Amino acid sequence: MLKILVSGSYPLVDYIKQEIQKRRDTIKELTIQELEAQHILKHPQYINSEDILICGVVMAERLKSLNVRGHIIPLRLQTKDFLNALIEASNYSKKICIVNYYKEFIESNTFNDQHLNNVLGLNIQQRAFTTKEHAAEVVQSLSSDKELVVIGSGLIVNMAKEAGMQGVLWYGEETITLAVDIAFSILSARGVEKSNLKRLQLIAESFQEGVISLNVTSRVISMNQAAIKFLQLDDLHDPTSLLISDILPQSEFLEALQAQQVLSDVVMKYKDKNFLVNTHLIYVDGLLDGMIAIFSDVELLQQKENKVRRKLNKRYEGAKYNFSDIIGESPQMMKVISKAKRFARTNSNVLILGETGTGKELFAQSIHNTSQRANHPFIAVNCAAIPENLLESEFFGYNEGAFTGASKGGKAGLFEEAHNGTIFLDEIGELPLSMQAKLLRVLQEKVVRRIGSAAGTPINVRVISATNVNLIESIRAGEFREDLYYRIAVLNLFLPKLSNRKEDLGLLLKHFTKYHYPQCYSMIENYYADVLPLIEHHQWKGNVREFENTIERLYAYVEDPATTTKEMLIEYLQEAIEENFYLLDRDERDPYSFQQVLKEVEITKIQEVLEQTNGNRQEAAKILGISRSTLWRKLNESGVK
Repeated sequence: MLKILVSGSYPLVDYIKQEIQKRRDTIKELTIQELEAQHILKHPQYINSEDILICGVVMAERLKSLNVRGHIIPLRLQTKDFLNALIEASNYSKKICIVNYYKEFIESNTFNDQHLNNVLGLNIQQRAFTTKEHAAEVVQSLSSDKELVVIGSGLIVNMAKEAGMQGVLWYGEETITLAVDIAFSILSARGVEKSNLKRLQLIAESFQEGVISLNVTSRVISMNQAAIKFLQLDDLHDPTSLLISDILPQSEFLEALQAQQVLSDVVMKYKDKNFLVNTHLIYVDGLLDGMIAIFSDVELLQQKENKVRRKLNKRYEGAKYNFSDIIGESPQMMKVISKAKRFARTNSNVLILGETGTGKELFAQSIHNTSQRANHPFIAVNCAAIPENLLESEFFGYNEGAFTGASKGGKAGLFEEAHNGTIFLDEIGELPLSMQAKLLRVLQEKVVRRIGSAAGTPINVRVISATNVNLIESIRAGEFREDLYYRIAVLNLFLPKLSNRKEDLGLLLKHFTKYHYPQCYSMIENYYADVLPLIEHHQWKGNVREFENTIERLYAYVEDPATTTKEMLIEYLQEAIEENFYLLDRDERDPYSFQQVLKEVEITKIQEVLEQTNGNRQEAAKILGISRSTLWRKLNESGVK
């Protein structure tokens, strides 16, 4: 609340109030309060730092010596008003006494009443008083001279009149107007200050960073809500004016605030969080006046960084699927899903093996969304779809000017975009050997170097790879690096062919129909037992992808599900399936089954352990976690001696 205090006597207070009233419309919710000087002197704490007090000069000096807060505006008697008072008094008598509080008004070392006597032809005296009682005594002592006219404040004028004397108030329009002008200027400036403070508070509260303002003694001037939340101070009612050491426990962060030194992007630990801290010192007239600390939660910064990366990268779509989206209840599928869920709990790299259309990316996304990286990027890239000359720049990025046509500002690679998340390398078996070596280096060092950059960028990325080729055979043929294989194949997930889990065909048919062709769902329900044997008889070499294409082709033949008979539906289905024979060569067979792949991986691992133990089979069996007889059997079956 805005308030102007006035100290003085009638009619001075009324004059001031009238002058204030003229301008009251310019200031809303303004209170005017009259206070006696003696009351203020006895209770100086009554005036707070927001108050404005209009009073006499000597009173103002007394209050200043008492360190009274607030804005003290002394009524500095203007020359015009003083001369007007003398002129008015001279109309009554040539004998005039000027009565002032605490000391004589006209100081003898600059100008004295004798000078005025000589100039104006007046007989001027001066008196001073210290208390109200003393003032009464002074006036009473002057009252014996009936020709004497008293000039002074409202208090003195009133006492003179009560004593039967003539009194003249020396404060005139110019003095009062000046004091009120100053008061309203302060109010106006305070309004601007409050407006600016409110804007600064709104700005500070709009920050997602914590902001703390401290004075030079480390007392809190302000603290935004983000800072209160980060520092877990929700129970603190108001931190203003408290020492920061009374609020925060002993910590590296507290020591940095108390030191009042410039910090730039310094990571500090506070309780269970890491903060990125920046501090800015405030100087006023060359002297340190305090500081502002701005700090961010490192975990939130990383989330923002990933969010920005995703927005800047149009290729990012994220992981949409979960294990609940995988259709299948066959023992083979349930076993694979259970295994994949266990893999999701780790951070180890995963190699998914399966024929085309078995759902390798579906499993990759499900593993990501079930892992601790679920809230971070999932970047999928088809290694066979990127031209060889662009692989390095796509994977690892480049700096501005790294090569002709490089984008201004450079570009982050796929591994940088996947930071803290998962990168899915589909068809990894198609990577050229030169790129395999560079990928191996990144997986070993966990650092990527953009093309044209000497500095590396640390990354935290889980790699899920997928292939439909036999990588063991590729290693034997010199087409795939063995050391890279062991980096990506820490965990192996083998996806069954659709023809090996025919129990799931009915579920897949109903699911695909319900979500993509709901208008045909009732028709399929009616003739389900008739179409299922045809579906189960087909081998589905293209797996789920071939299955979905075939069912989509079937529904393209159906003109009206409501009028389609069983015979028509079976005829359409047969035609849709037969088209697959024209498109696929049924005599082509895979050189290796996935069971063979698994056995070859197993034997390779056994040979590696045997080399480590210098052929000691008992020690090798212990490392592999199998019995010695099992090791002998596996070696005999494979023909390894």
